[in-house]
Amino acid sequence: MDVFRIDATLPVPAARPAPPLRLSLGPGVLEATQEVLRTESDGSREALTLWAGRPRDASTVLVSHVITPVVEADHDWLTISLPERTAIAAYLRREQLLAVADIHTHPEAAFLSDIDRQRPFSSRDGFYAFVIPNFATDAPGDGWRCYVAFDGDWREVPKKDAVNDWPG
Repeated sequence: MDVFRIDATLPVPAARPAPPLRLSLGPGVLEATQEVLRTESDGSREALTLWAGRPRDASTVLVSHVITPVVEADHDWLTISLPERTAIAAYLRREQLLAVADIHTHPEAAFLSDIDRQRPFSSRDGFYAFVIPNFATDAPGDGWRCYVAFDGDWREVPKKDAVNDWPG
């Protein structure tokens, strides 16, 4: 696992806000996410990162960490092993962070596939899944689609409803 941490003062650890969560991206998080996904996809396979952070207030989490797990991946699928999931959980506990979203690439169109819906990183209410088209070769944020877990299912939501100050 690799971790990109923004250079900012983190809020003190606190309980997870109740859904719906709002995400506030620390400086450089969007760009770092896009670059990691572009590099890891290498134009040929899916890639995934996770966003983690701490609550800023009763409804907003400051995303301060981009976590890139080791995955097994091919053109149109990826999986995270149980030992890697366990390592991520241990890291989150040790750093007192909340995982709030998974961000992953698709080869072409951005959509939440059946397998994405059946095997998400988390299905906790309020957890987000962002899907990035074209193996993340576009500009940061371009074409991204956003989904939120709710009552055991996923629904698409506008990015601006999930992320404060979404670009564009």
